[in-house]
This record gives sequence, structure tokens and C-alpha cells, in this order.
Amino acid sequence: MKLLLIAFALLFVLACSTVGFNKSVDVRKIDNIVFKQIDTTALAGDIYIPDIAGPKPAVIVVHGGGWTNRSGKMEGISKKLAHNGFVVFNITYRLAPESRYPAQVNDVSDALVWLYNHADEYEIDPSNISGWGYSAGAHLILMAGLERKSSPHLRSIVAGGTPADLTRWPNSPLVLKLIGEPMVKAEAQWKDASPVNHVSPNSPPVFLYHGQFDKLVEPEQMALMANALKKENIPVETYTVNLLGHILTYAMASGAERSGIEFIRSHEVRDAKIH
Repeated sequence: MKLLLIAFALLFVLACSTVGFNKSVDVRKIDNIVFKQIDTTALAGDIYIPDIAGPKPAVIVVHGGGWTNRSGKMEGISKKLAHNGFVVFNITYRLAPESRYPAQVNDVSDALVWLYNHADEYEIDPSNISGWGYSAGAHLILMAGLERKSSPHLRSIVAGGTPADLTRWPNSPLVLKLIGEPMVKAEAQWKDASPVNHVSPNSPPVFLYHGQFDKLVEPEQMALMANALKKENIPVETYTVNLLGHILTYAMASGAERSGIEFIRSHEVRDAKIH
């Protein structure tokens, strides 16, 4: 009986995960658009363009995978965002340990610049470009978007399962692969690679979501990130996905995704024009 109830619960969650798709909006997908060339390595992304007239808001989507692989391809949220009227750029980046921090952050930043420079071509309102990432992707979109040191800027950020303070895992093999040296020898780099240390008074609004039973990236990481934002009076919302861990939150957090989309919408510049 217990197994049957669990099966029904999973079916219910999977059914709910489709909520948020506007089936009346057709979406055109263009695969493997190269936004950056490094020697023989081409970094590319897939663009999703909703069939809606006029300039549209856009979202750069960044995958997870512990900085070492693309285990979370972000296709589901990319489709959901596109069916909700956003142009979506679902990007790749250089992976550790072959490429060390800050290579990955630079790649995400360069993808934002590329998208901004090609806004007219893909019917994008450049004043309404936001970011979305999960796990390592959440870390990278925050690192690329929090400080707003140069133009263009992200309008808002949605980050799920965020590794916010890497120094909380001094023995992590994944962080070691990203940084290249253990924290005992490179504490300054570990701190510099932590989003909690890059919040500024000019940071964009942030929506954070996290699985209640996440054992890979503990839920306290969401609290650390939220507190860092609050100290600088940056608008922040948090959403705990009850009863799910890290992987299932990526796959099944439909409620968090709907709230994240609403958050982006609430922080758009209204009546903005292509410029």
C-alpha cells in the first residue's frame, strides 16, 4: 500500500510539472548556435523563440553537473519559459577540471554579451534579459550577474539548488576540480568563487529555490545566499520544495518554476523598447 501511494504521488508531481506550458504558443528552436570560440573549442547554445509578435524578454539558462559535466541539460525549463513568452538561450560552458575557475563564469558572461548584441536578430528586448540556473548553473549565473560591473545587466536571476558559499565544503572533490587547489592552499580563491561574496548594492533581484531534503547542496546554502542579498537590500524570494532532494528538485519542481517565472515577470521593465 505504501509503494502504491508513493507511485501515485510521483505521477501527480510529474503531471503537475507540465503545468505552465502555454500550448497555444508555438516555439521555434535553433540548435547549436556558437557564441564563443576558444582555439578549437566552440561554445554553443540552443535558442528557443516563441511565436509572439514584437520584442520579447529573454532568459539565459545555465546547466548544472558539478561544473564537470552536463548532467542537467535544462531542456524542460527552457521549453516552459519559451511557451511563457521568453526567448531562451540554453548555453554550454567550459568544464572542470580541464578548465578552472573563472573560465566558466567568463563563458556565461560572454554568452550574455553575445545575446545582448544579437537582440534584434532574435526579437529580444535587451532591457529585459534575465538568468536561470540550477546547481552549478545557479552558481555560475549568480557569479556572472550579481556584481553588474559592466553592461549588459541581468534584469533578475532565478537560481535553484545553489552552491552559494564554497568554503563550507573544504574537502569537496567537485570544488577542488573547479578551483584546482585545496582550500587550505587557496582560501582566497574559494571565497572569490562563492556567490555570497559578490552581492553589491546594484545586484539584480534574485529568486532562490531549494529541495527540503537536498543532501548534495544543503538547504542552508539558500539561507546563506538570501542573507547576503538582504544585507544589501536586494529583493530576494525563497521557495522550499518540500520532500524532494537535489536531483528530484531539478526534475519536478513545477511549483518553484512557476513562481520563478512570475518573479521574472514582476521585475521586467514595462514598455521597454529595442535600442
